[in-house]
Amino acid sequence: MNKEEKNIVPVAELQAEQLELVVSEKTIGSLTTNAKEIRELVKSALPKYDISNYSTDDVAKAKADKALLNKAQKTLNDKRIAFEKEFMAPFGEFKEVVTETCNLIKEAVKKIDSVIKEDEERSKTEKRNSILALPEVHEFEALGLSIQTIWNDKWLNKTTSLKAVSTEIAEKTETVKTDLETLRSFAEDYDVLVVRYKESLNLNATVAYANQLKAQREATAKAAQEAQKETPANTPSEQTSEAPAGQQEAQTESPAPSNSNDDAEADAMDAFAAAMGVEVEAPVQEQKPVVYPRYYEINATDEQFQKIEEFMNTLGITFNLQK
Repeated sequence: MNKEEKNIVPVAELQAEQLELVVSEKTIGSLTTNAKEIRELVKSALPKYDISNYSTDDVAKAKADKALLNKAQKTLNDKRIAFEKEFMAPFGEFKEVVTETCNLIKEAVKKIDSVIKEDEERSKTEKRNSILALPEVHEFEALGLSIQTIWNDKWLNKTTSLKAVSTEIAEKTETVKTDLETLRSFAEDYDVLVVRYKESLNLNATVAYANQLKAQREATAKAAQEAQKETPANTPSEQTSEAPAGQQEAQTESPAPSNSNDDAEADAMDAFAAAMGVEVEAPVQEQKPVVYPRYYEINATDEQFQKIEEFMNTLGITFNLQK
C-alpha cells in the first residue's frame, strides 16, 4: 500500500436514522411579567377615554390624551419586541443550523437527480427511435400524415410496451382509413375535406364543414335562379323601339344554306324563344334563299345578347357587332 492510499479517509454512507433530529435538553420558555396586570389596568381605565367624554369645545384635552395613549401603546409594543428577540434567540440559532443542513442535503440530491434524468432521457430517446421504426408508423404516415399527429408521450414510459404502442397506432390507422372512405361520399369537396380532416383527424367537424359547403352552394344556386326569374323579358314592341345611347346594334343576314336538318333548326329556334321569352316560328327554308342585310335595334342585357349571338351562330347567320 503506497503512501497516498494510507491518507484516504473512507466516507461513511448516511443512514436515515442518523438524520432523525433529537433534542437532548428542552426547556419550554417561561416568562414572568406584569403583562396581564397592565391589560386589566387598561381595561379599567378605558371608560375615561370614551368618545362621549370629548367634544370640539375641549380639543386640547383630546389631543393630550391621544398623545398619552399612543406613547403608552408604543412603549408597551417595543418592549414586547425586545423580549421576543431575546426569548427566541436560542431557537433562531437552532433553526439556522437545521436549515443549513437541509440545504446541504438538497444540493446533493440535485446533483444525483441530474444523473438520473440524463439516464431517463437516454432511455426515452432509445424508446422513441424504436417506436419510429415500427411498421405501423410507416403505414400510418403512408396516409399522408405525420406520426406526430397522434403522438402520445406516455408511449415513452417504461411501463408502456412497444406492442401496446404498435397496437394503438394500428387502430388509429384503421380509423383514419375509414374516415377517409366516409369523406368520399362528398365527392365534389373531397380534396378540400381531406386537407381539413388531416389537420385535426376530427371526422364530425369535417362532415359539418362539408354540409356547410353544400348549403352555401345550394343558396348561391337558388339566388341565381331567383335573379333569372326576376329578369324581365323584352316584348316585340320593345325590341323595335328607339334604343338609348351606348346600346348594341346587331347586323343580321338571312340564313345561308345549311346541311342541318329541320329538327336541329327547330331546337335552335326553341332555345332562342326560351332565352328571349317570346315565341319564334322556325323560318321556312327556300330552295335558293336570298341573303341580304337587315338591321334591328335590340334592348337586352349582356346575358341576353350573348344568347342571341349563340342562337344566330347555330343558324349560320353572320353578323357584325357595332358599339
